[in-house]
Amino acid sequence: MSPLKNTESGHKYWRSLHELVRTPEFEEAVKREFPDDEWDRLPPASRRSFLKVMGASMAFAGLTGCRWPAEEIVPFAHRSADRVPGVPQYFATAIELAGSALGMVVTSFDGRPIKAEGNPEHPDSLGALTATTQALVLEMYDPDRSRHSVQRLGGQDFLRTWADFDTEFGSMLGADGAGVAVLAAPSSSPSRKKMRQAFETRFPESSWFEWAPVTDQNEGAGMSMAFETPLRVVPKLDHTQVIVAFDADFLNDHPASLRLTREFAAGRKPSAETMNRLWVAEPGMTGTGAMADHRVAVALGRVAVLLGAVAVSLVNDHHVEMPGAANGLIAQCSTDGLVEAEAAWVQQVAADLIAHRGDGAVMVGRRQPPAVHALAAVLNNALGNMNRSVTYVDAGAQAAEGIEELVEALNGGQVETLLILGGNPVYDAPADLGFQEALSKAKHAIHLSLYRDETSQLCEWHLPEAHALESWGDGLAWDGTWTLAQPLIAPLFDGHTGIEVLSLAIGAKAARYDIVRSTFSGAGLAGSKSLNDAWRSALHEGVVHGSALSSAQRPFSSEGLATAAAAMTALVARPAPTAGRPELVFAVDPKIFDGRFANNGWLQELPEALTTITWDNALLMSPLTARDMKLNDGDLVTVEASGRSIDLPVYVLPGPASFSLTVWLGYGREGAGQVGNGVGASAYRLRTVEDLWSVGGPTVTPTGRSYLLATTQDHWAIDLIGFESRQLRVGQLIREASLDRYLEDPKTFRHMDHHPPLVSLWKEKVYEGEQWGMAIDLNACTGCNACIVACQAENNVPVVGRDQVLNQREMHWIRLDRYFKTPEGAGLDEIDDAQVVFQPMTCVQCEMAPCEQVCPVAATQHTEDGLNAMVYNRCVGTRYCANNCPLKVRRFNFFNYHKDLEEVSKMQFNPEVTVRSRGVMEKCSFCIQRIQQVRITSGNENRPITDSEITPACAQTCPAQAIHFGNLNDPESVISASRENPRSYATLAELNIKPRVHYMARLRNPAGNSEQDAGGPPEHGHDAPHGKESA
Repeated sequence: MSPLKNTESGHKYWRSLHELVRTPEFEEAVKREFPDDEWDRLPPASRRSFLKVMGASMAFAGLTGCRWPAEEIVPFAHRSADRVPGVPQYFATAIELAGSALGMVVTSFDGRPIKAEGNPEHPDSLGALTATTQALVLEMYDPDRSRHSVQRLGGQDFLRTWADFDTEFGSMLGADGAGVAVLAAPSSSPSRKKMRQAFETRFPESSWFEWAPVTDQNEGAGMSMAFETPLRVVPKLDHTQVIVAFDADFLNDHPASLRLTREFAAGRKPSAETMNRLWVAEPGMTGTGAMADHRVAVALGRVAVLLGAVAVSLVNDHHVEMPGAANGLIAQCSTDGLVEAEAAWVQQVAADLIAHRGDGAVMVGRRQPPAVHALAAVLNNALGNMNRSVTYVDAGAQAAEGIEELVEALNGGQVETLLILGGNPVYDAPADLGFQEALSKAKHAIHLSLYRDETSQLCEWHLPEAHALESWGDGLAWDGTWTLAQPLIAPLFDGHTGIEVLSLAIGAKAARYDIVRSTFSGAGLAGSKSLNDAWRSALHEGVVHGSALSSAQRPFSSEGLATAAAAMTALVARPAPTAGRPELVFAVDPKIFDGRFANNGWLQELPEALTTITWDNALLMSPLTARDMKLNDGDLVTVEASGRSIDLPVYVLPGPASFSLTVWLGYGREGAGQVGNGVGASAYRLRTVEDLWSVGGPTVTPTGRSYLLATTQDHWAIDLIGFESRQLRVGQLIREASLDRYLEDPKTFRHMDHHPPLVSLWKEKVYEGEQWGMAIDLNACTGCNACIVACQAENNVPVVGRDQVLNQREMHWIRLDRYFKTPEGAGLDEIDDAQVVFQPMTCVQCEMAPCEQVCPVAATQHTEDGLNAMVYNRCVGTRYCANNCPLKVRRFNFFNYHKDLEEVSKMQFNPEVTVRSRGVMEKCSFCIQRIQQVRITSGNENRPITDSEITPACAQTCPAQAIHFGNLNDPESVISASRENPRSYATLAELNIKPRVHYMARLRNPAGNSEQDAGGPPEHGHDAPHGKESA
């Protein structure tokens, strides 16, 4: 019998289904919690495999040396522009993803960019970055990047120069551009817009097409239906009380996700008047769904039904007056056919929106059809949310034909020369288009790209592209704020940007700096400043303040909403998926995005927050679905649709809708590089033009084989005795309650401390002076993983590869523990509806550290400012400290990761952090290098260290501001205030380890009185008396 069919469980919190039902595989894993005598038995190819994986990490600065950009760039920090060796400089720049520019500040050491942070001046980053954008630095130094122009003739490759290409480029374009087509990704760049106009003026017979596998075109089309203009929806959640997300993972999968996360987290402060409430309807579990106060799992094709039902409930039950133009659209919606859970959710959502008119937001994700976006705009208008929690701006997108029209033109012999600027359409174009075959019909195909990828390998010309951190550029933030990008280093491999290639095409041959500066000069952004002062200010800040687009006011379009009504008729008629006809849903990968970052080892090895999968994608499904389809975790299945198929391992996860199967895009690359090639399976092979985000009725056939996924969820599991002991206190490790219960008794979390009086074995030291501590707010943490990559980039944490992750040897200093929560004795139906809590876990810097007590050589010891420090050159690798660490946060170097590097290549890492060698233990240091840097600066200035002057990498990049750091001996500090907060508690306080890292309990804000939604009552686990409550 499948272990998933065992529904008897007394557990309340659990990390995986294997842990929940105690499968034989899980029992075997806990028996080897500390696998001994294995690390010396290395396969013959392990060193070679490791070097392949670590290629990018080992080539940071040694590839071409450190070269200053020739153009005039402007440091971000308020300091002299003079370069002082060994002193870092900070430069504001930006990257464009999904058509929106995101501001960054990049740290440069002696001309080498080593760390990216968010730009606090930028409206969408606000000083934070995602895990993906944190890893851009590693991508820039990737040795697999294209280094040369290549011309393919007669099946053979020939190295060429840009001069060689320029010589032939003119003849390919002709006099007026007849037969010339350009394929590019949609972009917000004003300079790209300007160069496109110049190109089309010079070549009036040319054609321009756009394609990207991940866009917000459905939203734009929906706004065109509603307002006759493809407006951009700009949510404002800073004062929003009720958020209803329909397949909208706005905390992770939105161009402005960092700002939305900041605003959402700010609204989670415990207050009966101001704490927001989040309602989510989605087909698969997402980070936004994990944060929901109420969540309903619904198939992707039925999200429109739920939104329509909310609209009907607002009209019929609450007498909301809709715009007259929308009557036909509302008439296509109904509350009929909803299951009990859906009907209850709809009624509660409608009532909550009515109770908070003008302070609510109805949000729809990019996967939903345009008609659903149009209906959301109608509801936001009727509820008074427009220009309050939801605004609209006209981003002024240029019209362009899509990839379908390009393929038609190629097949029709209308394209002789195809210029592809970036992207990888051979890999990610809809499978039914046959783009690869159509491409071969062009006489000349030219591809500008960062790598010689799947598309470049089939083109006559491949041109190396400059990396974002090597480029001058510009773009618009999601709200339209003008954003500038400046290079941190001269192009390592003579790469050029898309705007330079367009300039080359029209014969201007302008430098990238001149193009961007000229665009800025003509945009009228100087205001009262001189043009030169305005330019330097914009470079310094990274943005032009006050340049955001004004809110666009448009009347509803009767004709457009009639079109939406016709589309809604078909949407609401879609049948619900079944075991015989499931639904396959495509999801943007939260790490490698659409596949462009597949060769980035930091991202491949990053455990996905909900599944903890590394180095793979999988077919995600719910336990009920797995049971009814007779599948188990790890089964390798063939998924087939429209005659195309891929093989995927099954991963059973609580949360997906019944018979709704999800797969991440971006894997199965063949031209990514040594790290990304052959990782996972390409879901693009099943994607079609008709519906880019789902496939109805795919066949799922077991192959009879199994596949071992490299997940980390059961790593550092403990034996049965320890496991049962942990279950008694897991309600203390993860503390949560409803908002009402907390307001009724703010000390409810302090009451959960449950131990006899604590007595030390020796006299405890009283620490004076600066004493560093950290607080992590579980009410704000969304599980975005940005802190893990930030720590890895800052502290030279190595990549170990898939095989070593399977051996539990990942080296991340921060572990994101994800717990599911179900009622006692929950069955499969309740497991499907499990709640989620994230808990970032790192070294908690114990004052009474168990690791220090067992180290035979005093390699781990306490500093005067209270840190549990590692002395690397003392460590002899006994690993006693790891065995004695109750939180399992120490990491051991089983390999010497830089042994065979040449000296110049060893400059890859942060020079202020020691690179550890084989046989050495390591762990979180509270970014001691940052502490020392501020200490030296304040000492030189003869002043005390101010509060919040020191920010560890994890806290700096956290978009939710869930991590606070400071001096515990300063009663006015933020960290001291956090410690005094009634939600603050210490992990494992009963062990008397006195951790310096405290957590702040999770609060849920359910509507009504739902024990499951509220987090259940605080429990002690047994009837022993209370000990001393923790501070």
